[in-house]
Amino acid sequence: MADTEKLQTISRETFQDTFGAYNTDDDMEWYLNNELSLKRLQGQLENAHSFFYFLKQNGQVVGYLKLNINDAQSEDQGGDALEVERIYVRPDYKRLGYGRQLMDFAIKRAYQLDKKFVWLGVWEYNHAAQKFYEALGFTQFDDHLFTLGGARQRDVLMRKELRV
Repeated sequence: MADTEKLQTISRETFQDTFGAYNTDDDMEWYLNNELSLKRLQGQLENAHSFFYFLKQNGQVVGYLKLNINDAQSEDQGGDALEVERIYVRPDYKRLGYGRQLMDFAIKRAYQLDKKFVWLGVWEYNHAAQKFYEALGFTQFDDHLFTLGGARQRDVLMRKELRV
């Protein structure tokens, strides 16, 4: 339960920091209380095809990562894919290279799991994140809708082919 509570704390903090200014209070409250509830997060932690990782610096959790394979993927991309569903860094630790460390780790895990590509979804208006992923070799291949409370938003889907 301690890991679930730690995960919920950083999940709520980083999601609010990233998207709070762009969404209504009601939509944010709905997302935080439903999608990031202890029960929901505990179920995700127990899923054998989802993996959570905390990035620590001097004993402090500065960011986290959620990876999915197989049927845990938010969009079915097949057995050769690894999805980066969540990658977040706490506000005070942004632009210090921690996002890059998390992505490097995700790509390493994809190789270890014998995947052929890594993919993710990023909000269409999060241009800084899109540029970050492009610099790492990701390219857009599709899009999908993401529901945040009563709001329907478009995510750009990006992928990076791995060399075998």
